[in-house]
Amino acid sequence: MQEDKTEEHRYDVTSHWVREKIVTIEIEGKPDFEVAPPLDFWSDGPKGTLSPEDLFVASTVACYGVSLSGASKRFHAEFNSLTISATGTLQKVEFGWEFEQITINPTIIVPTNKDKKRMTKAAERAHRYCVISNSMKCPVHVNFEIIVEQSTAPE
Repeated sequence: MQEDKTEEHRYDVTSHWVREKIVTIEIEGKPDFEVAPPLDFWSDGPKGTLSPEDLFVASTVACYGVSLSGASKRFHAEFNSLTISATGTLQKVEFGWEFEQITINPTIIVPTNKDKKRMTKAAERAHRYCVISNSMKCPVHVNFEIIVEQSTAPE
């Protein structure tokens, strides 16, 4: 009888304390960066420093973007550009704060109506299979807009 093997992927991160409420994030082979609470929670904190909340929402955007890129290839959907904005909403709960939801708003520019139809399927599939969104406690909503960019080049 063949043993059932489960595939596993690991992502190792190290963090060090820098000073009050500031830590580093260190990932081998990648640039280190500092993280601090957002200014909402630490008004005299360092401006321009990423917060865990920024990174949480950014991870949904990044995952959706790379998932869409892969799904568009599978559906043979061409696109000229992709812009994704997102909003994560925190709510006060019994034991502190948590994300109530994240809404991702991709705008996808495609060259043809045929690509628009295919990209619609790819956009839905990218959301369904996004590892990060699927791992989050809060719901992640996607409101994509697909625009056909009419070519002005002579045929």
